Formats: sequence, C-alpha cells, structure tokens
Amino acid sequence: MAGPMGDGGSQVVERQEQGRFELAFDGGIAFAAYRSDGDRLIVYHTEVPRAFEGRGIASRLTAGLFETARATGRKIVPRCSFVAAWARRHPDYAGVLA
Repeated sequence: MAGPMGDGGSQVVERQEQGRFELAFDGGIAFAAYRSDGDRLIVYHTEVPRAFEGRGIASRLTAGLFETARATGRKIVPRCSFVAAWARRHPDYAGVLA
C-alpha cells in the first residue's frame, strides 16, 4: 500500500455471494452491504473498523462501488447515509444513481 490514502492500495472487490463490496487495507476490511434488485444495487450499510475511521477508507470504498456499478451497467440506490452524502459530493457519478 502506498500510504493510508495512496492509489497503490487494494482494489474494491464485489462479493456477490455475501452481498457486499470489500476494501482490504493494512489493519482490516471495510465493506458496503447491498442487495440486488434487477440492475439496481440497494446499498444499505457501510462499515470501517472503528480504529480506522476518518482516514478516507469509506470514501475509497464508495468510489470503487460506484466505479464497479458504472462499469457493469448497474445503478445504485443509496439507503446508507454515508453513500448518499458521498454521492451528493461527487455529482460526476449522478448517472450511476437509480
């Protein structure tokens, strides 16, 4: 990993069988839980280990979630307040919202 916010870090991985996207990093795993509804991903919870909050990990996770949805032609329904707030701060991803 290039640093706590470095671009050389881990990639966001979709675990469809678990209904979540994960971002592994030195010290743990952050995840965003979702359920599928056709081509929509209803994201209802994100979690970062408490000791690692405030380091931009959830933002990296959410960016990867939106990139994956965009690349696979799916839309995101942000039921998680963090994901909804992130989407408002990144209007370039508005086309990915359901």
